[in-house]
Amino acid sequence: MSTEYTWQEVQKHTSPQDCWLSIHGKVYDVTDWLVNHPGGADTLLYGAGRDSSIVFDTYHKDLEAVQPILKKYEIGVLVSDELPTFDESVLYPQIKKRVYAYFEEKNIDPKWNIMIVLRYLLIWSAIIIPYFLGYYYFENIVIQSILMLILGWGGAMVGLVPLHDCSHFSFTHNPLVWRIVGATHDFFNGASYLVWIYQHTMGHHPYTNVVGVDPDVETGDPDIRRIKPSQKWYQHYIGQHIYVPILYGLLAWKTRYQDFVCLITRLNGVIRTNSPERFHLQQISGGKTFFIIYRILIPLFFLPAWKVFFLLAIADFITSYWLAFAFQANHVVTDAEWYHADQNNKIVTDWVELQIRSTQGYAHDSFFTTFLTGALNFQATHHLFPEINQYYYPEIGPIVRDFCKEVGIDFIYLDTFPEAIGTHFGHLKNLGQNPKER
Repeated sequence: MSTEYTWQEVQKHTSPQDCWLSIHGKVYDVTDWLVNHPGGADTLLYGAGRDSSIVFDTYHKDLEAVQPILKKYEIGVLVSDELPTFDESVLYPQIKKRVYAYFEEKNIDPKWNIMIVLRYLLIWSAIIIPYFLGYYYFENIVIQSILMLILGWGGAMVGLVPLHDCSHFSFTHNPLVWRIVGATHDFFNGASYLVWIYQHTMGHHPYTNVVGVDPDVETGDPDIRRIKPSQKWYQHYIGQHIYVPILYGLLAWKTRYQDFVCLITRLNGVIRTNSPERFHLQQISGGKTFFIIYRILIPLFFLPAWKVFFLLAIADFITSYWLAFAFQANHVVTDAEWYHADQNNKIVTDWVELQIRSTQGYAHDSFFTTFLTGALNFQATHHLFPEINQYYYPEIGPIVRDFCKEVGIDFIYLDTFPEAIGTHFGHLKNLGQNPKER
């Protein structure tokens, strides 16, 4: 008879010396596997002490092939659940087989293309060049402001491309590369790569639009905005389609503040964050220190204080708006569905179907929209295949859409980004109205 463990018992084992996780109802002690894991120790430690079923399924190409290895580390069964669970997806193996067959047929590595590197270099240059020209070369405030617009765009693109790629382990197969490239978010933007992984990779992706779980759409009672039909309505929501988009300009500073909250409380919404390893603590503290030095302290030696903070504000507003609009156009929209766990703490919908129905795509034919949004316009494709680099989404996107048509799942799609973001504003306006008067 297998040893039984509760989720509370599993959550105690989250260190490199004692690493447990659960997958589809079974508990594994993977401590001895950390040094040999092809995806590196970090990826296992992110999932330590929790149900990692969906994450495991997502980031393994062939689930059958890894079963013999997994079996070696099995120590028991999980008898309780911290968060909602899904039955094993019937649809996921089918769509995975088709997509990976495409890469095998074309003899393409789904995590590599030289164009990815060139995009990274362009994005980092969009921060470094405007920074030096704006702070230390030009003195005209108009020119400096224009340069900060470019710098702010570069900051947003760091979040949408290198950070996003490395938080999904989709750029090369090297865990050290993921750490280093992901850290550019810490140093250029002053925001944590590690905290983002827990919020996005461990929280949002497995539980997309699951009410009370997805940290990307966490809300309080009351909240600044009403984005879910299940939220209680308050009078101040009436004007949210006007004031909420203005507040999106503060996203960058909210994110930096949230880093501290998550590290202190060890929570991002209901998603637990494990104790950071020394490397990650150095990355977080070093990144925030560097950001303050290069964006505030050094410029204060060359420019008046008012100009330093004015230029910082311009760049941060652009970064914030670019990121906010790119992300909000995908899930917080009129047609995207919201999900609730049943009385047994289960989501009865197939996980693939949930991803498709909670996600809006747009402008698949536009190269510029795809680049400027970090391929978030292929959102359903990204949610099903985050481990594949975004560079290839235009190639595999049609496979995903054809599959949805075959199995009878409606694919939410609009032709342009303005239409997509318009559905977000419309969603805010609609949910801002008093439900009793609609």
